[in-house]
Amino acid sequence: MKNRFIFTTFILLFTATAFGQVGLRGGINTASEIHSFSQNDISAAFQGENLTGYQVGLVYQFNPKRSGLGFEIGALLSQKGSVFRMDSASIVQSLIKGYHEINYVEVPINLRLRLSFGGIIGVFGSAGVYGAYALRGKTVFESDIATLIQEESFDSFMNRIDYGYSYGGGVELLKKIQLGFQWSQGLQKRDANKNILDKITTESGGLAPNLTAKSSSKVFSVSLTYLF
Repeated sequence: MKNRFIFTTFILLFTATAFGQVGLRGGINTASEIHSFSQNDISAAFQGENLTGYQVGLVYQFNPKRSGLGFEIGALLSQKGSVFRMDSASIVQSLIKGYHEINYVEVPINLRLRLSFGGIIGVFGSAGVYGAYALRGKTVFESDIATLIQEESFDSFMNRIDYGYSYGGGVELLKKIQLGFQWSQGLQKRDANKNILDKITTESGGLAPNLTAKSSSKVFSVSLTYLF
């Protein structure tokens, strides 16, 4: 039994090293959040825009040479969030604007199809899922007078979780350097940022009592990967 386990482990390690590559990835996230407020007038007045963040980490790609069909798993630090603005005079007494960012540890798992042309240049496509855990977050409120920074307090474990699906593609040079593009859509509808809700409630002068909201993330990313 012990010998069988050692043999199986050896075969798996040999297969992984024969067809797999470890890579270093860095890139830019263009992130936004989709908000759904409990009051329709606030949903209509609240404007969300893209926040520029980052992603960096390690990936492992398994690509059998003959089929070109393989998979990828990664461990990334990924920054998401959004820029926000609300200036409807009928709801809030003064302009609310700023940005909200969350830093995640993210694990993407993707199926990949790679086509190589002469071993010099190639193209690839991918689709899969991801899961992420928030390490920390903050909300920055900006005004002509001062800038207010508030750390995010996560009220529950699920408010730290993000998960969803992704798809993308890119080009590859010398089977070493990959320029990739990816779209990700979050499926987790977490409680919206409490700092923003409190700010809207305060500035509404009592027009938004017991305001609640849910939010989900979406990200477009451009990354560069170097495979060892």
